[in-house]
This record gives sequence, C-alpha cells and structure tokens, in this order.
Amino acid sequence: MSWEQEMDGHGSDLPNCGGDAAAYAMGALEPAEAEAFRRHLESCAVCAEELASFETVVAALPMSVPQYAPPKGLRRRVMREISSERGFARPSASPRGWVARRAVAAISAAALLALAVLGGAQLGGSSAPGPTRVFAASVGDAMVRVSREQAELIVKHLPQPGAGRIYEVWLKHGGQPPQPTRALFDVDTAGSADVVVPGSLHGASKLLVTAEPVGGTLVPTTRPVIVASLS
Repeated sequence: MSWEQEMDGHGSDLPNCGGDAAAYAMGALEPAEAEAFRRHLESCAVCAEELASFETVVAALPMSVPQYAPPKGLRRRVMREISSERGFARPSASPRGWVARRAVAAISAAALLALAVLGGAQLGGSSAPGPTRVFAASVGDAMVRVSREQAELIVKHLPQPGAGRIYEVWLKHGGQPPQPTRALFDVDTAGSADVVVPGSLHGASKLLVTAEPVGGTLVPTTRPVIVASLS
C-alpha cells in the first residue's frame, strides 16, 4: 500500500508513485502530506528517483538565466496557482486519476520554469548583472549563489531548528571567528529556504549556518549545519 493509499484509506495496484515529487521538491505539500511522503521515500525507489530529478531542476533553474528581482508577490501567486491545480486534480484510484496526478507534476515543473524565466527577465531595460558564481556546501544540502558580491543561500532538506530556535547565517574571514550577518531564517515543511545574505562578501572565505536562540547571537553556540567555502 502506497503512502497516498494509507492517507486515503484504500489500496490500489496502480503505478501512481512519484506524483507528488515535484510539489514536495518545491515545498508545496501540506505538512501532513510532506511528512507522509518523507516516510514513503524510505521504501520507494521510484519516488526517490523522481524527487532527485525534480530537485536537480529546482536547483538549476534559478541559475540558468541572469538574475533580476521578480515583481513583488510573483512567487506567492505562482505557488497559489500550483496549490489550486493540485487540489483540483487530486486523483482517484483510477488510471485517469493517475494521469491527472502526473499532469499536476508537469504543471508544477512548468510553473517553476515560468518563475525562473520571469525572475530572469529584464524589467525596465537595465544592463545585465555581472557573472554569477555558485558554491555547493561541503556540510549540509545547500548552495550559495553570488552575484556582484551579493549572496543568496539556497537550502534543501534542513530539519526544523527546534522550539525557541532559529537558523543564523555567519561569514568567516580567514582565521578570524565567524561574524553574524543579521540573516535569520526558518525552513518550510520540506526543509527549504532561500535567504539573502546582507552585507559584502569581500574577503569572506566561508559561509556558515548554525541553530541559535530566536533573535540570534553574536557568537555561534552550536556546530554548523551548513558550511560553504566561498572560493
């Protein structure tokens, strides 16, 4: 019995695995659905393979075009449309329902592409930004995207920081202690987050993330859950 069948209360032999992989990769599932899907991943190679494919797309799309700030509220509107489509096309235990589920995954991927393209479209005719560099984290599932010395931290599958705690971003310069960046963040139900790192990265050798008390601290109090070398 698949994870969807467990939630719906009935069984089926239909090959409907992988239908929620795109929505999970984008953090668009409801909390109960995301948790059920994570449990299902432990025993389903089909869904694990689908999820890996979509995560590659999610990670690559934002970096495939020059980066510009999209119109305010665009991401919220796109995600609302995805959620609306998923609710409309929730399949029954029938071949037609399974096809609908796969169509929803395609809609989700298309919406991601639209968001990346619109985010990269030039709005107002300004000149293109400088080259973008991407650094994969050596600790944790994350990457740092740097353009014009401005950094964005893209996090995947990071656990919730815990009650009364929040994630804090630090920059390390050579042999000096890590310095706080004032960037504090939480993650969604899929453990994802996109965080703009304030300030200049000039001379910074590493970006770190630790779980700290809400409000942040001036020095790290826990081991880093993310470490990315900026060179």
